[in-house]
Amino acid sequence: MFFIGIDLAWSEKNGSGVVVLKGDVNKAEFVCGNIFYSDDEILKFIEDNIGDKKALISIDAPLIVPNESGRRLAEDLAGKLFRKYDAGAHPANRKRLSSWTGKIRGEEISKLLSTKGFEHDPYIKKLEASRKFFEVYPHPSIVVLFKLDKILKYKNKPNRSYEFRWNEFKKYQNYLKSLKDLSLPKGVIDKNVKNLKGNALKDYEDLLDGIFCAYLSYYTWKNPEKCAVLGNMKKGYILTPVFEDMQKQLKDISSQRLIQ
Repeated sequence: MFFIGIDLAWSEKNGSGVVVLKGDVNKAEFVCGNIFYSDDEILKFIEDNIGDKKALISIDAPLIVPNESGRRLAEDLAGKLFRKYDAGAHPANRKRLSSWTGKIRGEEISKLLSTKGFEHDPYIKKLEASRKFFEVYPHPSIVVLFKLDKILKYKNKPNRSYEFRWNEFKKYQNYLKSLKDLSLPKGVIDKNVKNLKGNALKDYEDLLDGIFCAYLSYYTWKNPEKCAVLGNMKKGYILTPVFEDMQKQLKDISSQRLIQ
């Protein structure tokens, strides 16, 4: 079984990290990964390495965006659960996401994957052998899987120095190495980030996020009962691992919505 992660940039002008893992119930191993720009490049990479084999694909990008403005149900629920961890999601809407190219890139790549025999379906059964893809969001997933109080702040933001980000990247590397069911090449996971700046650091960031997204495919395949679909296929969703107490919160929220 193969597990793919796509850290999808909102525009083809920017790089997207795409990673392939191969795994069984015991372990997932790194097969290959790289940075790509166009949807065609991404699809060709998947076809070349997967062909018609069974695979789950996690995509870090909004895939269903029905709302012209505001936020989706997915972001609303992610905020309720993860805001205290600084892991709430930015609003996803058609006006914002289409401002670069006039299209919603997640929707476009969904169409392309569907032509290759992949089904858009975030409702995964334990150890199922299928070809499916779904939307994920690394920040809350990282918080849950590594049991953190706050997100890792490795991304380029105002007032974050290289020294600060390099330290956060080192934490990210160590957390990924701590996953006993994930095997990564030393040349990838032990890279000295202090040698990286600018585009080189951004490419490495995208590759690590691609690895994490691929691992989310694998984790969901093994532990669907520990994950939740925040939202639905009509209003938009995010699939993420959740803390045990969050399962009850989601049930309570669902009940309140039914009452309303």
